[in-house]
Amino acid sequence: MFVPPAHLLSRRSMMGGLLAAAASAPALAEKLPITPAVESDHGVTVNVRDLSTRFLDFYAAAQDKHPDERFRIWKDRYGFAAVPPTPQGDAIARKLLDEAWPRYVDALPIIRQGAKALRPAALEAARDIADLLQAPRPLRIDLVAYVGGFETNAFTAGTDDGPMVAMPIEMDEATRAILLPHEMTHAIHMIVGKLPPGYERSLGRLIFEEGLAMRAVQALKPGLPDARYVGDQPWFDAAIARRDAILRALRASIDARDGDTLFRFTMGDGATGREREAYIGAWLVVGELLERGSTLPALARLPADQQAGVVKASIDRLLKG
Repeated sequence: MFVPPAHLLSRRSMMGGLLAAAASAPALAEKLPITPAVESDHGVTVNVRDLSTRFLDFYAAAQDKHPDERFRIWKDRYGFAAVPPTPQGDAIARKLLDEAWPRYVDALPIIRQGAKALRPAALEAARDIADLLQAPRPLRIDLVAYVGGFETNAFTAGTDDGPMVAMPIEMDEATRAILLPHEMTHAIHMIVGKLPPGYERSLGRLIFEEGLAMRAVQALKPGLPDARYVGDQPWFDAAIARRDAILRALRASIDARDGDTLFRFTMGDGATGREREAYIGAWLVVGELLERGSTLPALARLPADQQAGVVKASIDRLLKG
């Protein structure tokens, strides 16, 4: 999942690439039912679940409420955010809601369009990435169109029914043009790589997966500045300037799979005081693998238990070079 630099956010968003989750709360009122819409083309099926009606139900019920009561209603009637399924997640979701609340009124026209507001189309992005990774057909992906907090976040999660991609409705089209194929790469990678679902994974696997997604978007949309595939230009330039220090820190923790380590190298201050150090490492590592002759379809089929080792070896070569 793509995590933007902090200065682009009104709060710190957690990566859905690791697995973001819907917040849970006691069922004080029943959430509105959602009926998926099915879109198919050339053996690729996308089941679209539109959460905008649930959000609008929450929004109407939460008018003029104290922030504490507003958050309770949010969890009860809506309860979906790009936050990790950890104790940190609830606090992040609350902060996100508080900061986004005054902005929702201006976004209501696009929110009321629901999933129809998503451009480019999810099915087109899924089909393009499936072709790029030479994925077998048929394949199916669930897409959740949700209302986020203007944090430019999106995420992909593995479920018992297959991969699920979640995209914020309020995201601007230019940003979504990069993030939607990025997340579709995660989803199709889960299928072709037979990746185990679940939140837990090593830092090395996170780096491998994110690097594959970034480089897939680059292959699909070539010619943009490198920073566009990874973040923004000031963040990218600052991270490249600390390249070796970041790579050494990532290598030292490559097999770690605890939440604190993963948080540190994605949302936390990392080894050099910058967020998202895992992402610059991911960009460099998969770029190095491609330069050595690997292909995106081949990398997408690398077994999950081999990814950390491949990342470690690539970092060693980058540091020697």
